This record gives sequence, structure tokens and C-alpha cells, in this order.
Amino acid sequence: MNQFGLPLAFYAIFAFIFGAVIGSFLNVVIHRAPQGLSVVFPGSRCTSCGAAIRAFDNLPLLSYTILRGRCRSCRARISAVYPLVELLAGLMFVALIFKTGPAWEVLLEFVFAGAMIALVFIDARHHRLPNVITYPAFVFALAAATARAGWSEQTSFTFDLSIIIPGMKSEFAAWRAALFGGLLFALAAPGFRLLDRLDPILFGKYFEWEEVDEAEAEREVEIERRHDRVIYATMIIGLLVAIAWAALVIFLSPGNQQVYEEAYSGLLRASAGAVIGGGIVWWLRAVYFFIRRVEGMGLGDVKMMSVVGAFFGWQGAFGVLLLGSILGSVIGVISAYRSQRGMKAPLPFGVCLGVASLVVMLTATPFFRWYVGQ
Repeated sequence: MNQFGLPLAFYAIFAFIFGAVIGSFLNVVIHRAPQGLSVVFPGSRCTSCGAAIRAFDNLPLLSYTILRGRCRSCRARISAVYPLVELLAGLMFVALIFKTGPAWEVLLEFVFAGAMIALVFIDARHHRLPNVITYPAFVFALAAATARAGWSEQTSFTFDLSIIIPGMKSEFAAWRAALFGGLLFALAAPGFRLLDRLDPILFGKYFEWEEVDEAEAEREVEIERRHDRVIYATMIIGLLVAIAWAALVIFLSPGNQQVYEEAYSGLLRASAGAVIGGGIVWWLRAVYFFIRRVEGMGLGDVKMMSVVGAFFGWQGAFGVLLLGSILGSVIGVISAYRSQRGMKAPLPFGVCLGVASLVVMLTATPFFRWYVGQ
């Protein structure tokens, strides 16, 4: 039982149903985001015949079972990936309920888990990590880390940032927290944009440019244009979050200084985690470029690790990098053995990072947290 008088099993069942529904939406994201298509309009359709999928044929897990994995209209086979994503999301949400309990913080973990699942399946299929997911996820991760640090009763890793940020041990000042905290939120998405702009300048000569026909080139330009709309929207959201943060700190922190001081420290730790996590991958990528003269990892891996570092902090980022590297080594050896390209076989490292992130999120605190008597 918990403070609401409901057994944990109730929350677990609800989490599974909710996770399966979110997984159904993630399937749309996985299919449409790499193509630059809207995830809202039009409604779900069969990828084979284009027929609209009716509501009763779009029930997570159930519809796939009832239809025996085939479209009702054309009888084309439906990929098993769809129910797999729904099942994975449902089970992941249940595991998070057992780990975190029925607290508001678990909603933040739900969002992060959803983003990781989407990135894993997109990278596995397309070998890319779309900006339409990594940009908003980064702003969200910073905001989530800030909220957990200030308003969560759960313990989290701490790190003395005065080692790398002078003045951190000085007395809390609302104006400083409002100014620098606001800048961190406002510059999150533009920082990613700067990475995107610098990449071809620094490493363009090492890229293996593929020749594409005019129609394919126009399609890629249109996809990038649609992605840019989401990027600009994320920049605006980051600016609004920055303004909201500054207003809250200036007007509300005098009456509750400790909460906002902890929240500001959480934001700084998240920013440090993003720089450390993403920075390590960026430097490894740069060294590989200059030594091998080819691209070893994509810039999406850098941005993905920045998201992970912001959400978990630098300690969690190291754990994800370590586990992700182990998974990458195992998968790389297997892929090289089975592929004719040998060690040159492409490895979607984002898959390894995403899986490692989900594992770390579940094991960072004791897995089963039974809310007995709370």
C-alpha cells in the first residue's frame, strides 16, 4: 500500500496499459520521424495499402493478436516490431513503477524511456538519430533534472561542482541563478545547432558523400526543412522555459531558498553531465576521424549522450558509456563475423547507448521499492 491507499499492483497494471498505449504512439514516431512526416496527421494507416486503421484495429497488443499480424484490408503482414515496441514500453513502465514507485518523478522517467526506445529502433532501422527527438529531449532532460533536484524527496547522486565551476560554494543569489540558469535553458537547443553547423566544417573532408538522384536529393532537403521546424520550435520552448525559470527564481526563491538552490545545483549538474557525456563521445569521434580518415560515430550519438548526461548526471553518463561500449563490442564482433564487410560493418551505436540507458535507469537505485506504510 502507499499514501493513496492503493496496492502497488494497481499502479503496475495501469503502467503497463499506459506504456503499451505510449508504445503504439512510439511506433508512429519510429516510422514517420526519419521521413520528416507529421506524427499527428494523418491518422494511422497500413504501410502496404495505405488504408486507414480503424480505432478498434489500433488497440495496443490486442489488435495485432486478434488480426493475427495482418492488415484487415489487404491482409499484408504487419511487422512484429509494432507489438514488440508496445510490449517493451509496457514492461519498461512497469519496471519503473517498481523502482520509483507511484511518485510524480516516474512520469519524467516514462518520457525519457519513451525517447530512448524510439531512438533505439530508429537507429537500428535507419542508422540515424533524428534531431526532432534529440533536440526536444535535451531541453526536457535539463528541466527534468532541475525539477527532481529541487522538488523530489528521492536521493540522487551529487557532485561538488565548485571543482569545475568557481563560485559554486558562494552564497546563493537569486539573480545569478536566474541569469545563468536561464542561459543554460535558452542555449540548449542552439548549442546542438552549433554542433550541427560546425561538423561539416571540421570533418567534412572525411565524410563519404554518396551520390543520389535529383528526386532523392529533393526529398532529403524537404525532410531537413521539416525537421528544422521542430528545431526552431524547440529553441522557442527552451527560451520560454528559461523565462519561466528566471521568473520563478526571482519571485519565489526568497520564500523557499533551499528548494531553488537545490534545483539550480541540479541544473548545473545536468549541464555538466551533458558536457561530459557528449564531450567524451565527441572527442572519441574526432580522434577516430583524424586517425582513420572516416566517420566512426555519427553526431547523433554525441547529442544522444548529451541527453543521457543531462538526465542522469555525469556518473550515470559514465555508466551508460561503459555498458554501451561493452554491448557495442559484443554486437560489433557478431556483426563483423556475419557480414561480408568484416570489421567495416556499420554499428548503430545509438542502439547500444539506448539499451544501456534503460538498464542504468532501472539499476541506479534498488530495483524493487515497495511503498509499504508510506
